[in-house]
Amino acid sequence: MKSTQIIAIVAVIALIGAATAIIVNSNLNDNDSEKTVAVKQSDGTIKEVKYKPERIVCLSTYACELLVIYNYQDKVVGVSNSTFTNPDLKQYYKEGKAKDVGSFNKPNISEIVELKPDLVIIYPGYGEVEKSLQDVKLSYIRLKCADASTMVMEADSLSKIVGAEKLGEKFVNYYKGIYDTMKAKGKAKDPKRSTYMESFSEYSAAGKSSAYYAMAVEVGAGMVYTENASTKISAAWLIEKNPDVIIKTPTLVSMEEEKAPALYNSIINRAGISEVSAVKNNDVHLICSQLFGGPRCFGGMLLVYDILYPGEDTKNWKVALEEYNTMFGVKMSTDGLYYTASA
Repeated sequence: MKSTQIIAIVAVIALIGAATAIIVNSNLNDNDSEKTVAVKQSDGTIKEVKYKPERIVCLSTYACELLVIYNYQDKVVGVSNSTFTNPDLKQYYKEGKAKDVGSFNKPNISEIVELKPDLVIIYPGYGEVEKSLQDVKLSYIRLKCADASTMVMEADSLSKIVGAEKLGEKFVNYYKGIYDTMKAKGKAKDPKRSTYMESFSEYSAAGKSSAYYAMAVEVGAGMVYTENASTKISAAWLIEKNPDVIIKTPTLVSMEEEKAPALYNSIINRAGISEVSAVKNNDVHLICSQLFGGPRCFGGMLLVYDILYPGEDTKNWKVALEEYNTMFGVKMSTDGLYYTASA
C-alpha cells in the first residue's frame, strides 16, 4: 500500500474519532444537570450559565415576573424584599418557599450563600454585588428585565436559561408586536406634545438617562427633562417649560383607590403652577410605575400614546394587559394602574 493511501486512511480514522468524541460529549450534555447555555445579558455581552437551574436567587423584581409567566417560580429560593412587597408578585413568592435576602442593590450575601443557588440574577451596574458573588464563587447573570428597549433580548435570554423557549417566544412575539407598532407611531409624530414626567417624590423629574424617559420618547412624547435620571426641579422650572402633559409614575401601593385622588390633587394644587398648560387643560395623569418597567411596559406604551394622541385606533392598554393575563395564566393587576380627573 502506498504511503499516501496509508496517510489518507489514518486521517479518516482520526476524523471519525474526533466526530465520535463530539457525539459522546453531546450525549453527556443531555443530562440537564450538566448542561450550560450561553445567553445575552442586559448589556448585550454573552454569559454562560447553568441550564435549567434548580435553585435561583432573583434580585430583579421584573425578572421574577418573567419567571412566573415561564412557570419557573417554584425554583426560586430567594428574592429581594421588593418582590415580597409587590402586590402582584407576593402571591407567587411567599415566605417559606422563597427567602427575603434583602435589597436588590445591597443583598445579604451570607444568606444567599446559605441558599446554595445554582444561579443568582442581579441588576446590572452594581459592582459591589458582583464582586461579593465572585468572592463566594456563586454563578450570576446580569438581567434587569426592566427597560422597554431591551425587554425582548432579556426575555429571550431568561427563557433559554430555564428551558421555557416556547413560552419565551410567545411572550416576545406579543410584546414585540405592540412595541414595534407603538414605536413607529411615536416616531411619525411631528410635532410631539411636550411632556413632563415625575418620579416618586415631588418635583423629581425623569431625566434623559432614565428608562421611563426613554419609553415615553419612543411613543412620541416631546420630553422636557434634566440630564440625570432623577433630579429635583422647581416650580419655576416647570412653569418655564410649560408642558402640554404631566405624567407622574407612583408605585402600585400609592395608586390605591383612596390614595390616587389625593395624590392627583397634590400635584395640580402646587403653588404657582396653575397656569401651566397641562394643569389648565386637565392633562395631568397618574400611571403606575409598573407600566414603565418590566414585562408589562407594553401596556404603558399603549396608555402613554393614548394620552398624548387620543382618539387614534390603537389597542386599549387594559385589554392588552388582560390578554397578557389570559395568555400566560397569571393574575397581574389591570385595575388601579391609571388615574386622571377627566377619566
